[in-house]
Amino acid sequence: MGNKKYQVFISSTYSDLIEERRKILDVLLTADCIPAGMEAFVATDAEQFEVIKQVIDLCDYYVLIIGKRYGSISPETGISYTEMEYDYAIDKGIPVLVFAIDNSVELPIEKTETDFDKIKKLEAFRNKAMTNRLATIWQTSDELTGRLAIAIMKAKTDIKRPGWQRAVDFDEVSLRREIMNLHSKNEELKSQIVEKQNTIELLKQQSNLAFDDCEFTIKYHYYIKTGSKTQTKQTKTITLSMPELYRIIATEMTDVAISEHGIEQAIKSHLMNETTSVFLDDNQIIKRILLQLKALGLVSSRWSKRNNQLFWGLTKTGEQLRDNMILRFNEQETKIITDLK
Repeated sequence: MGNKKYQVFISSTYSDLIEERRKILDVLLTADCIPAGMEAFVATDAEQFEVIKQVIDLCDYYVLIIGKRYGSISPETGISYTEMEYDYAIDKGIPVLVFAIDNSVELPIEKTETDFDKIKKLEAFRNKAMTNRLATIWQTSDELTGRLAIAIMKAKTDIKRPGWQRAVDFDEVSLRREIMNLHSKNEELKSQIVEKQNTIELLKQQSNLAFDDCEFTIKYHYYIKTGSKTQTKQTKTITLSMPELYRIIATEMTDVAISEHGIEQAIKSHLMNETTSVFLDDNQIIKRILLQLKALGLVSSRWSKRNNQLFWGLTKTGEQLRDNMILRFNEQETKIITDLK
């Protein structure tokens, strides 16, 4: 094993096993191990649990101490964070050593569960953990630390793990190159964070830029046959909100920029409920809609010399808003289908 040290994650409930945890820490340090998961790593919410999973990933062995408390329960999973840690270690293939207190041991009321549901969950968790081939029972803290010392030394001999070793020789050029790559990646991530923050701020400001409350009244006409050779002109007026118009336009702009004519055709298609040909009476309505969207920071324009015309496309903020609108629409559609069932 040389000069290797092995990192060991300690998992247990906290308040009822403070003394046992302190002694375990001393045992592991004496055994040339690096303890992890002690007081600094007690999960109380999903965010902390994500950090703990990263710590477990770096560990060579996982030690589970089971007392007579089940611990804090995650609202997302319905099981305790201690059990979630155990399940994660098993899933990652990390060698697990289990030490469960003897059921015959009498403990003060504050060190035991009184909630019936938690008692049943603890029993199920204990039964699951005790199926591990490296599981044992303890009655006193001294017996626990003694069994742990023997078990960790045996695990280090029987179950080979990567461990940690001080680096003596290294390739300085490669190391510097890696540092530069990481620095470049860090700057890129910072830039992405700033861009996302700016997008969020623009989205927050939209209510002040007349988006939700803005409406456009569109007057259009079409012709219907009233005889074998005669046609009658029909005129209609429709009022569309800016969100409705934006949904129509943004859908056409998915990954492409389009001309004003293309945008006009998209809006016409929305109006073609009664006929195949629609004629807008206001030639400037498309320009006014696009200028309003541009003022909101949702679209941008560019001149194409090749096509000799102006093309419009979504900005990053526009794409974000489009995706949010599609998500909300899908959620509403799903709810309607569910309600119908």
